[in-house]
Amino acid sequence: MSIVSRRGLLVGTAAGLGAPMIRPAMAQSRELQLAGATYDLREPILREFMRISGARVRPWANPSTQARLDRVRASQVDVITTDAPFSQYGFSEQLTQPIDISRLKNWSHQHMLFREGRATPTAPIGLGANPGTMMWADDAKSKVVFSPAFFQMDSIGYNSRHIQAENNELSWGELFNPRWRGKVALYAIDWLGMLDAAIGMKAAGLFNPADPTNLTNSEVDTVTDFLKEKKKEGHFRAFWRSYGELVNLMASEEVWIADAWWPVVIEVASKGIPMRYAVAKEGYRAWCNGYAISANCRNVDLAYDYLNFWLDGFPGAEQGKIGYYSTSDTYKQYMAQDLQDSLYGGVGRDGGSFEDRAARIYVWNTRPRNLPYYTEKWNEFLAA
Repeated sequence: MSIVSRRGLLVGTAAGLGAPMIRPAMAQSRELQLAGATYDLREPILREFMRISGARVRPWANPSTQARLDRVRASQVDVITTDAPFSQYGFSEQLTQPIDISRLKNWSHQHMLFREGRATPTAPIGLGANPGTMMWADDAKSKVVFSPAFFQMDSIGYNSRHIQAENNELSWGELFNPRWRGKVALYAIDWLGMLDAAIGMKAAGLFNPADPTNLTNSEVDTVTDFLKEKKKEGHFRAFWRSYGELVNLMASEEVWIADAWWPVVIEVASKGIPMRYAVAKEGYRAWCNGYAISANCRNVDLAYDYLNFWLDGFPGAEQGKIGYYSTSDTYKQYMAQDLQDSLYGGVGRDGGSFEDRAARIYVWNTRPRNLPYYTEKWNEFLAA
């Protein structure tokens, strides 16, 4: 089974969510207002939940986690798709409520990465918003601020026609190699672009931040000053914001190297371009999405049903079709063996097996404490 084109999926899903959904019988008294994204509010997943629960769902999709959480302030929302760094923000703002893990029947099936913060006892503890260390709502570890559901580990996409990598390994510092001047793309979202720049600069020996996931104001200044100079030199071809934009840049070979998403690399390679996804020398930048229950949830029992559904296996298998890993091992009964072999076993794909990749996480996507300053300086850099 091949992995579905993410761009095609997003277009199709967005269209599907705009149309009336099938309403299961007896749904009138059981309804969930969902604030999510197009990559998880997917029709096969929502239809299956409605089928088994007898409930109706009303999805609202927005690519911004901040916007999804802020929607709770003005509208009725029951369950929010959130990532790890914003889950603590939502909880601290009293937009979400603690989740009792004793009510999540498959919690014990969560990977050790999410229960303990590392994939193996000898693996490093990933820096930043590591779900295994920051998702707990109490010292007893009986409640969490969100229930992890799916994740990935991002790296560097590169064109092997122009850039050679021994054993497919590249350093994050390669993003700033002057040999690739004019052929580099960097993610244009402030806190993520800044994080990739920081770990790339550190890998290249250009500066040594105490914590690349949470830069001080002075360190932010150092990064943006460096990026301004690189921009002046013509180092960057583009600052990408969307999946389709990066696909087009790489498929046209206007860009040879970028901080990329794995599905982007797969789609570009399918067009005959020798695009590969590197093993990150310093380790991967990981991210995780899951579900929080809003503070104003009208049907908490049904919200728990939705969280349990995401840990039961079917959604995890569906998300595997677009290249995402399930946080729990319950996906196996729903996933074709060839996809398991490829996605989790590493057969015929860059980066190796799931276990190899999970043991090499360097940093996690993190909402920095001084985000407004990040945004100010990042916008200043883009405008320079």
